[in-house]
Amino acid sequence: MFQRKNPLTFLQSTREALWPSMGWLRTLRYMACRIIRLSDTPYRIAGGMAMGASISFTPIVGTHILQAFAFSFCIRANYFAALVGTIIGNPWTFPFMWYLSYKLGVTVFSLFGMSVALNLPDGITLWQSVDMALHQPLALFVPWVVGGYMLAALTWPVFFVVFFIAVKRIKNIQRRRRLKSLHKAAVEVTGQNARP
Repeated sequence: MFQRKNPLTFLQSTREALWPSMGWLRTLRYMACRIIRLSDTPYRIAGGMAMGASISFTPIVGTHILQAFAFSFCIRANYFAALVGTIIGNPWTFPFMWYLSYKLGVTVFSLFGMSVALNLPDGITLWQSVDMALHQPLALFVPWVVGGYMLAALTWPVFFVVFFIAVKRIKNIQRRRRLKSLHKAAVEVTGQNARP
């Protein structure tokens, strides 16, 4: 029912993920409208979005949505909001998020006197990082995963507060508009009934 008439090819889908045809601003507005229309509490919506956003710090890309759903179930958050929150982790933000995750993991391990990190060169290329991941996977992934989950736990409250304030404010504006339109409609109806 909601599927495309002509399904996208793999290349078109990849292009849409990197740069949506309707543009990032319009895509974000569309997602915001979908979120606000959810008939759920601001806590559940903000909790789901925060979970989706914070879980994007973890390096296990194919499981972000599943992890967001699982953790949203644990905190009784909204699943659709969690799905939308995972959009914060995208090809443009992943390098920054994962770099922070890796560096935090390395720092934590070094605080405990464990040296599991790789010595990454400053100008590392994609192929060098793939080669390191293939030949020394534990040295790369262990600090990356640990740092990713630590950053997810640390950033969830920040995301939650930001999303909670935004959702609550927008829902209040919507409620006031709805009450105003209902009041206006009631005045029109009573005015018509009062006419001879």
